[in-house]
Amino acid sequence: MPELIAPTRSLRTAWLEAHEEWGPGVHEDGFGLLQTDKVETPAGFEAWVARLADESDRCTYRWIIDDGHVLGGIALRHETHDLVARAGHIGFGIKPSARKRGLAAWALGRMLGEAKALGMDGA
Repeated sequence: MPELIAPTRSLRTAWLEAHEEWGPGVHEDGFGLLQTDKVETPAGFEAWVARLADESDRCTYRWIIDDGHVLGGIALRHETHDLVARAGHIGFGIKPSARKRGLAAWALGRMLGEAKALGMDGA
């Protein structure tokens, strides 16, 4: 059964496996990953996870996991800014091998609940 969890350094190996599956140069929506993040090193991965936690007042990041595997990510952007105008309040990505199983719809439903709890209009 899948779960939505906050990003955690304890799933570094599982996250890197998902990251590798996406392949080089492919954008992974929902993870808040920037080109400047150096997730390949333990220190870089930890810094990235810490940055995501630091941004929690502006964006809620969740990983979609099942049985210790990272299947995707979803982000709920709280504020209105240029990225929201371009991409919307919610962005998500599912790794290729986990697609077509309804995970995105499942995660979206849970994030809409979080949006409503935050008092976001239209949620």
